Amino acid sequence: MNVLLDGLLIFVAHWQLLVYVFIGAFTFYLFLRISFGNNLSVGEYISLISVGWLVPASVLSILYIFLGTQITIWIGLLLLAIFIFSLLRTRSDLKPASVSTVLIFTLTIFFSLLLRLASISDAVFPAYFDSAFHFSVIKNIMEHNAAWIFQWLTVNQYHINFHFLTAFLSSTSHIEITQTMLVLGQVFLAFMPFSLFFPVKRVTRSDMAAWFAVILAAFGWYMPAHAVDWGKYPALMSLGLIIFVINLAFLFSQTQDVKKRRVLYPLLGLSILLTVFTHSRSLIIFGIIFLSWITSSLQKRLSQRWQTLVLIGITLATVVLILFVQKQEILTLVFDPYLVKGPWMTVLVLSLAVFALKAHTQLIFACILSVSLLLVSLFVPVAWLFPSRNFLTLLDRPFVEMILFLHLSLLGGLGLAGLEEKLHGRFPWGRYVGLLMIGLVALNAFFTYNLYPSSCCVIVGRDDVVAMDWVSNQLPVKSRIGISSTVMKVNISDVIEGIAGSDAGIWIAPLTGRETMSLPYDMDFGQSPALEMLCQNSVDHIFVGEVGQTFDVAQLDSRPEWYRPLFMMSKTRVYEVIGCAS
Repeated sequence: MNVLLDGLLIFVAHWQLLVYVFIGAFTFYLFLRISFGNNLSVGEYISLISVGWLVPASVLSILYIFLGTQITIWIGLLLLAIFIFSLLRTRSDLKPASVSTVLIFTLTIFFSLLLRLASISDAVFPAYFDSAFHFSVIKNIMEHNAAWIFQWLTVNQYHINFHFLTAFLSSTSHIEITQTMLVLGQVFLAFMPFSLFFPVKRVTRSDMAAWFAVILAAFGWYMPAHAVDWGKYPALMSLGLIIFVINLAFLFSQTQDVKKRRVLYPLLGLSILLTVFTHSRSLIIFGIIFLSWITSSLQKRLSQRWQTLVLIGITLATVVLILFVQKQEILTLVFDPYLVKGPWMTVLVLSLAVFALKAHTQLIFACILSVSLLLVSLFVPVAWLFPSRNFLTLLDRPFVEMILFLHLSLLGGLGLAGLEEKLHGRFPWGRYVGLLMIGLVALNAFFTYNLYPSSCCVIVGRDDVVAMDWVSNQLPVKSRIGISSTVMKVNISDVIEGIAGSDAGIWIAPLTGRETMSLPYDMDFGQSPALEMLCQNSVDHIFVGEVGQTFDVAQLDSRPEWYRPLFMMSKTRVYEVIGCAS
């Protein structure tokens, strides 16, 4: 009950922001309902809008950047009014929605949202160093005019759609950027699993199998929820849009009506553009999905014997790739959510997938092949495309790690449908097998799933916030502050990919405007070379954070002739470098 109460308190505190999300989802539902009428069930509509709301929201956020807040809101309200009027005109063609279906979805989504919001009840700032960068970009967007932003975009296109969306929602809801980021991340996590209901229901015609895929995606493994601990907000948003594009493509393949296809053409194209605009590497994912589906279509044309041999071959190749990846030290964590922390859910899914082999061979083959291609992409360099970034590969470990839940959830849904069909009419208890499987996932989640943030990635404490406020008000504007950092490495290359902030110091520059310099967190401040480096680089202050990988306070205190404490709390400290004058 404490979890639900925590979530409810966040819901109440940030209701303005959530209202925008629900209005966006409702507007997009009206658009889809006008376009497709009774061709989709209520559950399928809700599944589509669970992430589809990001499309109109992204378009409005782009308009906000170049037209301003008031005009954008009026455009949104006008579109809402047009869609409502259009729906009323066609109401005679619409059947009444199933009250029970709407109620089940509404309660489940609300329950999921409260659970997710609970995780930020004690959060001071978004986790990890990436969040500070995202904050800085969003702040710049909100503080500069459209002309500056347009010029800035020509050289800075780092997953910008998330920044536009956050800037728009933060501005219109009057909620701080950090809080908007925190809430948006949990909204993505709460809504995204429901998008899997659509493809599984369409393929299997089983509501229970579709719900099983949803529950697996939500709580089967600690991914993709752990992505917010890494500050991977753009990647998480793009993941939802990727699933939406897959759903649209699937709907397009099943739609023969010319008028409806005319709606899907621009919607599909726009959705792909917005997805790539959200995270550039989603283009690689689309390529993998397309190649996997084309190859699976060719495999389907083979004789039954060859289909089986090819499926066995790609499965064995995937197993070999998994074993090879696990031997790479930097890539071992790719399978941590699925083989180390969540092995029973993975075993359950793979066991169920056997029952889907006969009815859904093509989809099973496509899933397995795409997993293989995802793993191969970890080793394919992009130096030929970006010579200055010879350490990059097509996809990095965190992105692959967070997306694998999608394949397993789909396999689980297809597998349960196959098991239901196998048991149908044979055993009286067969009709309850779906409930049993959902119960197993829920039971596993109850005992193993942690809804609150991982301590591994929290780098800002409450004392740090007080200290940064002190820095903003007390230190000279031209101060240069040394902050703790560590090397960043998520690819197989031996090249160091960059320097990452390892405590709250990474937030000083975007929050206070003071210049910072990254220093190794294990730097020995008690030795003369450290002081010489500080003096040479004009570092006049040192910030020591409350949590994370911070500087050794004992070393700083051991040299009072070099470092003078100016601000002290239980763990957070700010020192002035005075040794350079001697």
